[in-house]
Amino acid sequence: MITTRGALLEHACAEMPMRIRKAFKDWNNAPDQVMQRGVRIEVGIEDCDPMRWLLAQKFPRQLYWSSRDTGEVIAGVGCCHECNSGSVEHPDALFDKANEVLKHFGACKPVYAGGFSFSDGSVDEPPWPEMGKTRFWIPFAEVCRREDKTVLACNLYFRRNVEQPLQDLLHDWQSVLPRLLFPEDLPTLMCRRDHPDKEGWESNVAAALGLIENGILDKVVLARKAEYTFAIPVPAAHILAILETVTSTCYHFLIQPSEKVAFMGTPPECLFKREGRHLQTEALAGTRPRVSNEEEDEAFEAELMNTPKDRHEQELVRRDLIRQLHLLSDRVEADEQPVVLKLERKQHLISRLRASLREEVGDADIVKALHPTPAVGGSPRANALRELGALEPFSRGWYAAPVGRFGLDYTEFAVAIRSGLVRGRQVNIYSGAGIVKGSDPASEWQEIENKISDFVKVTSGQVR
Repeated sequence: MITTRGALLEHACAEMPMRIRKAFKDWNNAPDQVMQRGVRIEVGIEDCDPMRWLLAQKFPRQLYWSSRDTGEVIAGVGCCHECNSGSVEHPDALFDKANEVLKHFGACKPVYAGGFSFSDGSVDEPPWPEMGKTRFWIPFAEVCRREDKTVLACNLYFRRNVEQPLQDLLHDWQSVLPRLLFPEDLPTLMCRRDHPDKEGWESNVAAALGLIENGILDKVVLARKAEYTFAIPVPAAHILAILETVTSTCYHFLIQPSEKVAFMGTPPECLFKREGRHLQTEALAGTRPRVSNEEEDEAFEAELMNTPKDRHEQELVRRDLIRQLHLLSDRVEADEQPVVLKLERKQHLISRLRASLREEVGDADIVKALHPTPAVGGSPRANALRELGALEPFSRGWYAAPVGRFGLDYTEFAVAIRSGLVRGRQVNIYSGAGIVKGSDPASEWQEIENKISDFVKVTSGQVR
């Protein structure tokens, strides 16, 4: 690692080619038995907003991750190294391969960011195949902010059997722009179509309630897709940048593997955080809006806490997480009663859970055990997943799947709800509602409208 502190962004960008040359020279002088080496070059910078830096970049491949809780922000372009479903056969191999790469970096290590599809078959149908089943990568260049420290970084990964000319690296760096941009206004919205429409939604909810009445399901989460078409192609980063201004208490992510497709979202829900052997997760369900009038806001909170349907739905999630954590852990602690999580524009019921992982448990085991929770799939899990394929008139793709970042010692994944797929002029926004005994189709339709209201306001120009 090579670090300089306190430079301005323009000076940091200008300094980086010299550091890349030195890293390349050191690699060429390394002993022949050294088969691979990772180098992360950091230059401390001042007054640089990662999102505004990302908006200025022209790279077709882009990443963005902003943690709800830790304040960590990563904005990246290009690719230093990728692990995807084409290079590994299953999640265990993906994490193993990625962690082996990270071990070849020095004391200062990058992280992989990306995500999974909801299920193996969920990306087989348009418009999802370009995303792949699984995709995580280390950016080539990034602006990263952690604990009030912001750095411009370049990540390099050298291998004896892979030629990587110095001139190519320098050429790539010349494409990194030392500028900051504010989000632009979005193009004109031409139309919106809902899948299913209200009639189809009522039919789906009625079918789900029939399965619940017959004892096949306790709960199922039905999703809807709102399809927006704009006059001209819309950059995914611009949508996310505007959304970030009105959803500051949520996670924010952008996974853009090419200029053709991008998946982004503002989820409120953490799937899990792992630090060493310590795991945290949460059972989140039930939704009410936030309003500026304090008395009305408290009334929504009381309604959320005292509605049997919402309490039952949230308790199903909590109980399932406890069961799954006992398979992974020597000790599990869980809040007995939920509290209300108040976000900027929404409020939810939440119970927090903590576990001490057994030594042999890895991130792949955690993902497989926790995803999908009853908050996005249903209960019992196997029955709900089987029925979703028949009930939903579209493929979920990456919607409600795990997205986030991981390193050797710390991993954080969110649940990719309130998310959207961007392809040219088309933006598909996904969200869902938990159907349990007593659910009303009209109320559940409106709940989803409340959940996607930030997207609706942004796309219609009400938020700029």
